[in-house]
Amino acid sequence: MLTDRGKVLLAVSLVAWFIHRTFGVPEAMMAAMAAIALVLVGIVATRVASAQLVVRRHVQPPRLFHDARGEVELRLTNHGRLPTASIQLDDRAPSHLAEGARFALRPLGPGETIRLRYRLHGRHRGRYELGPARIALRDPFGVAQRVQELGDLDTVIVYPPVWRLPAGLPLSGHLGGGVAGRPRIRPQGDELANVRDYVRGDDLRKVHWRSTAHRGTLMVRQDESAQSPQAVVVLDGRAHAHRGTGPGSSFESAVTVAASVTYHLSARGYGFQLLSQPLAGPPRPEPWELVLDRLAVIQPQWADMDALWKQLSHGVVGEGVLFLVAPVPTPTELRQIVRAGRAFGSRVALLIDVVTFAGRPPVGHATEITQRANALRAAGWRVAVVGAGDRLDDRWRELIAQRSGYFVRSGGA
Repeated sequence: MLTDRGKVLLAVSLVAWFIHRTFGVPEAMMAAMAAIALVLVGIVATRVASAQLVVRRHVQPPRLFHDARGEVELRLTNHGRLPTASIQLDDRAPSHLAEGARFALRPLGPGETIRLRYRLHGRHRGRYELGPARIALRDPFGVAQRVQELGDLDTVIVYPPVWRLPAGLPLSGHLGGGVAGRPRIRPQGDELANVRDYVRGDDLRKVHWRSTAHRGTLMVRQDESAQSPQAVVVLDGRAHAHRGTGPGSSFESAVTVAASVTYHLSARGYGFQLLSQPLAGPPRPEPWELVLDRLAVIQPQWADMDALWKQLSHGVVGEGVLFLVAPVPTPTELRQIVRAGRAFGSRVALLIDVVTFAGRPPVGHATEITQRANALRAAGWRVAVVGAGDRLDDRWRELIAQRSGYFVRSGGA
């Protein structure tokens, strides 16, 4: 196919031929013939030159933390018996991720391999595809080219921002007075610890028929939890509950908080689950890498949080630590959250003040937020409120500083 230069040259030859026919200028005819000859030579050169190229790509690392840098190495090999034409290589990649993914290369000899490198910069969380590489073989005059797409697709995942959270947050026992926060006593050894509601996918051999008959709903035996400490992170990502758009939205702030909590817990040996929807099967702990993979691509969604709180209140997930990352709850949601928290030995809430992400809060907003946070605190929760522009590590220090009878203030107030 012709390049833009080749198309212009062909148009010039037609104009020169028209001038020759109209005005009888012999030099114009010579110019037209020369231009056409040059175009034909370019087409032949690109067709004759070797096009047996192979592209291999190596991404290091395939997962990037936010604002971290990586590198892509391309290996381009000529497997033909003839040299190639000049090469223009463009490795397809998002412009905000890749830096310098276009190359102009000299012809490659038979069997020759060339290595190319360009940088990656993880500016925005997400899952991105690299490739295929677009190869354009061009003649020396740049009037014709032969285009190929080579190489497999590779995936790069950019994690959400992760704050380094200070150590010192107590995650065992309960906070505050009352029996609501008291963890259940479990048998030692390999005995069965409790029963819970049946979840689709559970082994029917574990059905506890006596409890099923007593409660009128299918119940299953719950095996004793693993010896390593367990945590559940609940992320409320409902689209209608959040405010703002883009990286500065309350949803993105909630994702950042969930990612930071996940990384903090994993570094301290916790097994955990991330829940943003009701469970559709038996609960299974996840490695932190998989959780951050999910958080890299999660989007605002519809979720039946009422069903999720009901599952948690019935002990579907079990004991351990419950982390809540959600917009400041309504009074109805507050009651559901308090009931669900009773199944856990320790409870922590990082509430997102979504109103601050949409503009200036109305009069009395800070007082309302403080009252709801204190209501959770009175039920045995550690609570911090994260507003627009807040530092998460500062809010985390507030959680560490809280003691029984200490009431939290509104974040950003």
